[in-house]
Amino acid sequence: MRQTLSHSWKFLTSKLHQPLPLNHRDSQKLLSLLNESFKRNLDRQHPQGLADAEHSPDGHFQSVLKSPLFSAHRARRPSGPGRKNHDSEQDVAQVRDLIFSLKEPVDHFRQQVATGTADLKSAKLSLENQMKKALASAAADAREGMRQSEIGSVMVNWLWSSGQYERLEFIGDRNFIARLLPFLVAEGQYKPIWDWLQRVQSVKASTDVARRSLQKHVNLMMKYLLQAEIVYGYGLQSAIQMYLTHLKSVTLRVPAASSHVYLRADHHAPWCLINELAYRGTTSGVEENILDSFDRSVDIWSYGHLIAPYRALIQLLNPHKPRALPVWRLVSTIKSSSTLFSEQQRLVLVSIGLKAVEILLNNGSLKEAAQVMKAMQSKLASELGTNKAPFIKRKTNEESLLESFDQHWDTPLPVLA
Repeated sequence: MRQTLSHSWKFLTSKLHQPLPLNHRDSQKLLSLLNESFKRNLDRQHPQGLADAEHSPDGHFQSVLKSPLFSAHRARRPSGPGRKNHDSEQDVAQVRDLIFSLKEPVDHFRQQVATGTADLKSAKLSLENQMKKALASAAADAREGMRQSEIGSVMVNWLWSSGQYERLEFIGDRNFIARLLPFLVAEGQYKPIWDWLQRVQSVKASTDVARRSLQKHVNLMMKYLLQAEIVYGYGLQSAIQMYLTHLKSVTLRVPAASSHVYLRADHHAPWCLINELAYRGTTSGVEENILDSFDRSVDIWSYGHLIAPYRALIQLLNPHKPRALPVWRLVSTIKSSSTLFSEQQRLVLVSIGLKAVEILLNNGSLKEAAQVMKAMQSKLASELGTNKAPFIKRKTNEESLLESFDQHWDTPLPVLA
C-alpha cells in the first residue's frame, strides 16, 4: 500500500514539475529557447536604434540593480505592552520623516520607493519640495539645482519599475505632469515626454467622451511642455520649434479625419507661445523664419473665424517685421452686434488692437495708429471701457514659480468645440 502511494506521488509530481533535460543536447536546446524569448521581450521593451544610454538595455539593467527595493525593508510594528512606547516613537519618527522630506526630497522619495509606499501623491509632494529647495538655493540659476537633483529621472525610473509607464494612467493627473515636466526639461530628458505624447495619440478612442479625454491629455501635456521649455529649457524659440514638431507628428501619426481632435479643439498650447511673444516684445530672440513657420501653422491648429485673429496677432508680434495692417483690417470688418466672437474673444481683439497701436506709435506711424483706434472705437466700443487685460505678463518672482502651471500663465482665449 505504501509503495503504491509513493508511486502515485512520484507520478503526480512528475506531471507538475517536468524533469530537467537528461543530456547536453536537450540542455542547449532549452537554453537557446530561453535566450530567444528573452531577446524578443527585450526588443519589444527597448527597440534597436535608441541612441540614448538611459533607455538602452544596459541602462535598464542598471536601473533594476540600483532599485531602492533591494536596499531597504519595511519595519514590523510591535504589539503588547511596548505598543504605547512604540506609538510615541512613531510620532517622533513621523516628524523626522517630514523634516527629511523637506530637506532631501529626492532621497526621501527613494526611501518611499524602497518601502513600497511611493504613489502619485507622494511623488507630487517630493517634486514640489524639490522645486522649493532649488529656488531657495544659493545657486544663481534654479535650473542648475533642478538639473543636479535628477528627480525627474528618478520619477521616470519609478514609473518604469512600478509598471505605470506602460499603463499611462499617470497622464490623467495634471498636477503630477505639471510638476514633473519642468524637471525633465531642466535635465534634458525629452524622450519620455515625446513617448507619452505619441502613445496617447495612438490610442483608439471608441466614444466621443473617450476621444475628448485623450484630446485633453495631449493638449495639457503639450502646454506644460512648452511652458517648461520657455522657463527651464532652451527658451521661446525652442518651444515654438517643439510645437511645430508636434503638429507634424500629429498629422503623420493620426488619421486626417481625427487630427482636428488634437489640433483644433484647444488653443491653450499655441496661445502660451503667443502670450510669451507679447510679453517679450522685441527681445524675444526668435528667428524670422521660425516665426513665419509659426504664422503659417495657424491654418493647421485653428479654424474658421479664429484664423484671421491669430495670424494678425502673430504678424503683429514679429519683431523682425511687425505688421499692423492685418489688425486694422480685422477690427474694421467686425460688426458691433456680431455674435461670431464671444465676449472673452472680443476682449482679446481689443488687446490685439491696443498692441497694434502701441507698435505703430513706437514706429512713428501716427496716422495708422489713429486709424486702428478709430476702428476699435467704432466696432469694440463697449469692450474698450473694461478693465480686463487678456495679456497678463508672465510672473517671474519665486512665489509664482511654485504655483501650478495653470496659474503661471493666463490663457484668456477659451477652449472652443
